Amino acid sequence: MPDTPEHRMTRNLLLLVLVGLLLAACQADMPADNDVTTVPSATLIPLASGQTASIVTLEPETAVVVAITMPAFTLPTDTPIPTDTPIPTATIPPTDTPSGPLPTPTATATVPPTFTPPALPFTSINEHYWLRRPIAEGGTVWTDKTYPYGSTRGGELRPHTGVEFYVPTGTEVIAAASGTVVVAGSDNEIVYGPHADFYGNLVVIELDTSFEGQPIYNLYGHLSQWFVNVGQHVEAEEIIAYSGATGVADGAHLHFEVRVGENNYASTRNPLLWLYPFPEQGTLAGRVTWANGELAHEVPITLRRLDASSKYAATTSYANQDNELNADPGWDENFAFDDVVAGYYEVEIKIGSKKVTEEVWIYPRQTSFVEIELE
Repeated sequence: MPDTPEHRMTRNLLLLVLVGLLLAACQADMPADNDVTTVPSATLIPLASGQTASIVTLEPETAVVVAITMPAFTLPTDTPIPTDTPIPTATIPPTDTPSGPLPTPTATATVPPTFTPPALPFTSINEHYWLRRPIAEGGTVWTDKTYPYGSTRGGELRPHTGVEFYVPTGTEVIAAASGTVVVAGSDNEIVYGPHADFYGNLVVIELDTSFEGQPIYNLYGHLSQWFVNVGQHVEAEEIIAYSGATGVADGAHLHFEVRVGENNYASTRNPLLWLYPFPEQGTLAGRVTWANGELAHEVPITLRRLDASSKYAATTSYANQDNELNADPGWDENFAFDDVVAGYYEVEIKIGSKKVTEEVWIYPRQTSFVEIELE
């Protein structure tokens, strides 16, 4: 178009109309709270957080700043995230199969057995493990194996009517079961054995529990002191005396007996069949006879484990039982082993050049029985 005064006037009028229409349109779309501000192009207006600006140029000297609300990405805390902080990863839940080495099982304390009287599964009706060891834990709680019930120690001594616990003088003696004291003192005047001053100082307790309608007595002999009185009731494991070497004792120890029916020397039973076994150990009762059925007295018997190694164990059958020795009415035994680790064993008897063996299983906290006939 020619650049004449008329033309310039027409162009300016068209430009003014266009600007007017643009301003009218912008004002119609903008909110009424002064979100649109006309400022010199060199002036900057601070914007609120979460806003940005769009600039529309109208003339070289004038600019329109339009505030546009944008989504805010500011964290809810004022603390910025360090650029060197690792991004946490999702935790994978454990599976049923553990990874790495399996944990080592923790050893647990052995629970003490219950002694009054136990209801053991799969045991004989003849079982009567009613008695604790009469020496407290930490002392010599096992019976002497060289002079068991019924032994004469090779003919040197009287047939033994009890078992021995070899402990020093002054060792605490505890009640093997609860009961009432019927004797406490010395046997200088009243005889409880083959003669006076046989047991020396002694305590006899009648148990609270009877056996097949008969009273049960425990005798503690060769004591240095006693701490109970006749008629006194004592509980199991209560301290009743100190061990010693009174009477016919040839050294300090505790002599322990079980008497059934009457409190006398002729009524003893083998305590090994009454003392509760240690954990994972049992008892073996047996009967050795000749071919004519008569009992075989004081024959040597050894016990050897077949399924694993074991310590040496030996005993003898009872001496002549017509005197003071008695078999248990249920087992009718004439020898016994106590504290036998559970397993598979061979019982052996050698007489001269002949040897007789029988095999038997020993179960924990039970009495097993074996019968052997000799030619």
